[in-house]
Amino acid sequence: MSNITRSAACQRFAAIYMTLNETKKTAFARLVGKLLTENFVYGQIQEDRNDYYAILENKEAIGDYLLMAGFELQHKDTQKIFYLESETERNRVKLKKLETVLLLILRLEYYKKSKAIDANTNISVDSYDVITELQNTGILKDKIVKTELIDAFKTLKRNKLINFDVNQGEISNIIEIYPTVALIVTTDDINALNARIESFTLKENDDETDED
Repeated sequence: MSNITRSAACQRFAAIYMTLNETKKTAFARLVGKLLTENFVYGQIQEDRNDYYAILENKEAIGDYLLMAGFELQHKDTQKIFYLESETERNRVKLKKLETVLLLILRLEYYKKSKAIDANTNISVDSYDVITELQNTGILKDKIVKTELIDAFKTLKRNKLINFDVNQGEISNIIEIYPTVALIVTTDDINALNARIESFTLKENDDETDED
């Protein structure tokens, strides 16, 4: 965590903020709101590119403001990612079991493929392989409903972990896995990832949630 105190952050933020004009103050508020709402700002995707560089330009002031609110602004420079960390349980996304298992499978694929290519880039996987792996786990006792599966993928997309297209109710063949997935599931141990997947049993309620 940051070695600057909240009091020091407050003083430094106030000094910087008072130099901003109204347009920049409005932009500042929007960027802070985006970070608190979306957590990730990923500069390698089109919709985040301008905001990434805007945050980079105002990194110190934004970081100080968020620190006063109990969050620490983290920056992965080579991957062009800004994200928030907190020691508390606030602003944590709760995933359904299907979403959690999909996340772990995608993280496992990212782990394996990133060993052969640049881990700072998006990694592509075949959606059919992911769905097959999901079915092979035997975690879900009932037949997977297509709409529920698509909704689960959309949840991960909305949280900037993956990207894919849906055409006429079908998921595109290729799913992009963003480097952000490695920040959600931080382990780099393939055995630990497999153990987490296996820890879900058929006895668990399908509606059970898990935090990552």
